[in-house]
Amino acid sequence: MLPMTTMPIPGALRMRAMHPLIEGDGSCGLIYDMERAAVVEVPEELQFHVAPALETGDLDEDLLGWLVNEDLLTSEGGAGWSTPAEGLPGWRLGSIYRIDDELHVRIGQDEEAAALEMVGCVFKQSAGTGRVKLHLGWDGVFPGKRLLERIVVEATRLAGALHQDLSCDLTLNAGEVTPERAGFLASLPLQVRLLCGSYPAPASGFYANHRVRDAWSAETPVRLLLDLLGDRLTVHCRLDQGRLLDLWEWAKRTGVRRLDATILEDGPAASRPGRSREIRNDLMAVCAEIADELSARRLPIDFKPLTRIVDRLMRSEPLERSLGERGSLAGLMAMANLFPRSAFDQDVRLTPDLWSEPDEEDEQGHVEAQAAPLACRNCWARHVCGHSSYVASSQEDDPREPAEDRCSLWRMEVEAALRFYHRLAQLDPLQVRAFFEESSRETVPPAGHREDLGYLRMPF
Repeated sequence: MLPMTTMPIPGALRMRAMHPLIEGDGSCGLIYDMERAAVVEVPEELQFHVAPALETGDLDEDLLGWLVNEDLLTSEGGAGWSTPAEGLPGWRLGSIYRIDDELHVRIGQDEEAAALEMVGCVFKQSAGTGRVKLHLGWDGVFPGKRLLERIVVEATRLAGALHQDLSCDLTLNAGEVTPERAGFLASLPLQVRLLCGSYPAPASGFYANHRVRDAWSAETPVRLLLDLLGDRLTVHCRLDQGRLLDLWEWAKRTGVRRLDATILEDGPAASRPGRSREIRNDLMAVCAEIADELSARRLPIDFKPLTRIVDRLMRSEPLERSLGERGSLAGLMAMANLFPRSAFDQDVRLTPDLWSEPDEEDEQGHVEAQAAPLACRNCWARHVCGHSSYVASSQEDDPREPAEDRCSLWRMEVEAALRFYHRLAQLDPLQVRAFFEESSRETVPPAGHREDLGYLRMPF
């Protein structure tokens, strides 16, 4: 018999949207509560029972009581991270989008006047946001000193006048780096995301035995920028041949502080037997090492595919709450197609039709916002996956759409991040907070304005 304090009232409770994290033996030790962005521990006696019971809806008294006590079976309304209500779908995010208190803007206009118009227009409409992040990119090409400097200087001036925090990051191909350009980039308050291409597979046979192999072409620009930028540099690699753990060891030897990686599902190694298990084990090994470093009060490498998701979970303000808010920029999509016209003078109509064609004008000149693809709408990881249409992907050079083969890899990444998130809850909160403050230290607060890091709300 369950205690009266935990006995649910029939018809008064609903099940939260959640996803069980299944172990290799079929047990479930953790449940991801999508609505509250929380990871809940499952009691040992329920671990082999909870996942199939949730799938079938066949809940016994023990499981029912535990769900109520953990508020997974709740009397709260359906707001939060659950599926959006009718008429409020999750929109594909464009070149201007808002996440929590941050306004993100992608700028890549070749003409200086158009780029500066974009900057000015954005800050005029940025009321209600504490931070503005400019993501600068010209398909990895260096845009020229004058254009880059004018954008950064003008954005810094406007942010200072509005007492807003500002960060600027530039996406650059490794082949574009020269000593002169590296020195110039170091002089600007700028983050650099260096696209290093495919990380090579380890040498084998004769080359491994004699240590004779061509140098990785990206290594020279990485070392050059590391010397000048330090932790303002994020190194991004594709993993279509090499292993994640090999890349991780290289980053530690080289002194890289911020590392990003895209695991490809169609590279040369995609058909290797056991690759999925290898990827999962490598991700978990990286999680364990980061946690061990934090336990030892050392700052580990910031591995972006994991820390990006954890940071999203820590802030955990549902995107759906800001979609379509009057006066906000959350509903304005695909702005790059509208410039150099003044996009904010356009009548942007948010259609509830999930199957409307994206980014087209009707006879009245209305612009249809692009709806989230069905794959993302139905995915349990949609609010934290960096490739989801609900969350602006940091992989600006990654045009891949959701598909089962690649989504399985992306969900594997999310599951690893959720387990990492739970592991962080067992560590010293101050040390964890210091790590994420270091990870987010790309923001340059305006003069006389003290940066408030309170937005990094730890859930533990």
